[in-house]
Amino acid sequence: MIKNIIFDIGNVLGHFCWEKIFHEKLGVDGEVFDKMAKATTRSNMWNEFDRSLMSDEEIIEGCCNNCPEYADKIREFFKYVGEVVMDYDYSEEWIKSLKNRGYRVYILSNYGRTSFNKCLENGHMGFIKHVDGKLISYEVCKVKPEPEIYEELLRRFELNPSECVFLDDRAENIAGAEKCGIKGILFTDYEKACQELEKILAN
Repeated sequence: MIKNIIFDIGNVLGHFCWEKIFHEKLGVDGEVFDKMAKATTRSNMWNEFDRSLMSDEEIIEGCCNNCPEYADKIREFFKYVGEVVMDYDYSEEWIKSLKNRGYRVYILSNYGRTSFNKCLENGHMGFIKHVDGKLISYEVCKVKPEPEIYEELLRRFELNPSECVFLDDRAENIAGAEKCGIKGILFTDYEKACQELEKILAN
């Protein structure tokens, strides 16, 4: 019987819209866009940003070293990290409705310390105030799908994995949860995820 519903944030409860920042804030497209993406959000340095063992300065310099010709633009991009995730319209009501039905709701997300706190400062992630608990990667210096981050969530909130379901937009993160005994739903869109969740909750 499922008692706990665990959500990722990016592309589940909020749009991970770094592309929009590249286009609208930095004015980059085409080949420049591709090079900068490979140097930042599509590089291993972004995982390290979420892990937060390294300082922001080290992360930024690492990204700049991946693409020195656009180092100035990359540094400018990091000024907008508080806007990389924007809430979906449905997120807050979805969580509230699940809470009203008696389920406990948690957040498990890869998110860097600076970007997460700046998002909160900018008034994003309004759904956070409704959850029963959250574990963000920077807090434990571990990132999904590393097993330690799932294990810490279960330990911290005294959750039985067989009573949990996890929604995430990345297959490897779902696989990581399932290895820890947590049921998983690969999130592709809201309507489909609702249907899959309700099937699991009905069992």
